[in-house]
Amino acid sequence: MKVQALFSDYDGTLCPLELRREDAFITPRLRRLLTKTSKSIPLGIVTTKDLDFIKDRVPFAHGISATCGLELQVGDRIIIDERLREPNKNMAKVYQDLVSRILQIKDNIVIERKELEGGDLIAFCIDWRLSRNWDEARRMAAPLLASCREKGLYVVESDITPFANVFPFQVDKGAAFARLRTELGVTGPVMYLGDTEVDDPVFQLADISVGIKHRRVMPALHCKYRLEFLELESFLSKLIDADFDFQ
Repeated sequence: MKVQALFSDYDGTLCPLELRREDAFITPRLRRLLTKTSKSIPLGIVTTKDLDFIKDRVPFAHGISATCGLELQVGDRIIIDERLREPNKNMAKVYQDLVSRILQIKDNIVIERKELEGGDLIAFCIDWRLSRNWDEARRMAAPLLASCREKGLYVVESDITPFANVFPFQVDKGAAFARLRTELGVTGPVMYLGDTEVDDPVFQLADISVGIKHRRVMPALHCKYRLEFLELESFLSKLIDADFDFQ
């Protein structure tokens, strides 16, 4: 099958899960391979990271679906989800409450604010990747996430990732993928790279679905193929050499 476009998740797929937010960059070799790919076929990024964070880290991308589809950038165009026209006061209130509660936890649990360009809060992430024990930190974060659900917010989490994202309303990575695919005008076979259950809706839509495995146990993903994280560079190099003919 001739791959006509490559779409990928970012955090945990193109860069390791264990890195701090400010250190979450793609390796130089992988960046070169993705840049080379983007010169031959459309390349899109579908991520829960916000646009401000991700756009400078993937300059090779033709399109970005950020914050799980709430922000899209295609070329110079930025498309914002219409549901964000009015700031969500409940979202801001819950965020402020959680900031004070997280400050009382002494295990490197942090909260990451996701904003539009003007500074409006559109989502946030409770992150414990720097905690000494991820399982224990997850248990401490559970009441925080439960309070978000009780306040009507939408929580997106995985069994393996050391973080969970909170949105003002329901979002779906599959819809984010489909919208970006349409905006980029891609009609042929798409390969998608992802690493958690959050990527399952995209795996089900992609023509070629590849799950990326970390050091930890890989969840039961709805992908057809699996690849070790450390094998990704070699895999992309071979795909390029094969002129994107995937066998």
